Amino acid sequence: MPGLIVERLLPNYLANMLAQLPEGVVVITGTNGKTTTTKMVVELLRFNGKRVLTNPTGSNFTRGIISSLTRQARITGRLPFDIGVFELDEAYAKHFVAQVKPRFVLALNVMRDQLDRFGELDTAAKLIAQTLNEATEGIIINDDDARLVKYAKQSGKYTAYFGVSNKLRKHFPVDDEIVAVTKTTQKASTHQRIVELIDFSGQKVTFAISGHKHAVELKLTGQHNFQNAAAALALAYTLLPQVSSKYLVQQLASIDPAFGRGQKFTLKDGSQLELILVKNPAGFRQVLASYPVAQKPTMFAVNDNYADGRDTSWLWDVDFSALKGKSVPLTSGIRAADMALRLSYDNVKVKQVEPDLQAALKAFCNLRGDKLLITTYTAMLKFYKMLIKQAGKKL
Repeated sequence: MPGLIVERLLPNYLANMLAQLPEGVVVITGTNGKTTTTKMVVELLRFNGKRVLTNPTGSNFTRGIISSLTRQARITGRLPFDIGVFELDEAYAKHFVAQVKPRFVLALNVMRDQLDRFGELDTAAKLIAQTLNEATEGIIINDDDARLVKYAKQSGKYTAYFGVSNKLRKHFPVDDEIVAVTKTTQKASTHQRIVELIDFSGQKVTFAISGHKHAVELKLTGQHNFQNAAAALALAYTLLPQVSSKYLVQQLASIDPAFGRGQKFTLKDGSQLELILVKNPAGFRQVLASYPVAQKPTMFAVNDNYADGRDTSWLWDVDFSALKGKSVPLTSGIRAADMALRLSYDNVKVKQVEPDLQAALKAFCNLRGDKLLITTYTAMLKFYKMLIKQAGKKL
């Protein structure tokens, strides 16, 4: 609300305030992974002495950034920071860069998401391309996303690439591969990558940075976050050329999961509940591949509010075969029944459909053992508040 009011009253507020930053602004955009990647970049910069201004809650419209500015500016209107690192919604990023020219833009991926807002993939890619074109020093691109690579070349900007090794490609399918009727094989990249994810086992992850291999044990969970970590390292390595890649990877090991993205809560009985955000087929698939959904009690909660995307047909593009023949204790949210119906088509039994989030969480927390709560965005926000209040301390 503060950002919305200030944006209406002072249209130049955003540009005037950010012009104070001596090291300018960098932007992180794309479909999946923005919040986690932004948190990693911010922490890496702070570890190396930078005073970083960011939008830590993941409010990634211009009004969210303005709200952050109003909270963090001094009473004189000065910003006590060196650099701004902001995650931006794919559609709203173009409005931000129309006012503030970023030094670098990091583009993570283009996936089908909120089809009622973005339309199909090419529409989302064109929106991201508009943001790439406004970078003043260069762009950092996911080399495994053909659409981003195409627009990076068209931009004529200095481009640094990150990606995953050929060995790991099967774990990180692009959207076209997920929906393909026949098996497709993506051509190996010929670009020189400054960061590449080359291996992972559990939470032990190995990166190659400018040809040097570094292994590290991460606090972050989920293979998708290992890919996000490669992106974060690529941007941090670009912004901090004086810092060795070895130290950047070591620093990465101490970074906790972002808000609602794999955070763990200790319940009153001593068990742990892990809160995991999903919002589209690609992200849901990565979560199902990364977490032991067949071994732990798992609850799925799906809302269809504006911030989630009103069109939930994307649930039918998620492969739930990992749960085939199993059961889940609960589905919840506005679309609890839709989620249960979708699971039934993969022979997954749902024991209880409880649309009310509070009632569902109470029943779920009473189950024995460690648990997984997989949820869409607006339900995640409500679960987070309830867990902080009733479930005990956050790990």
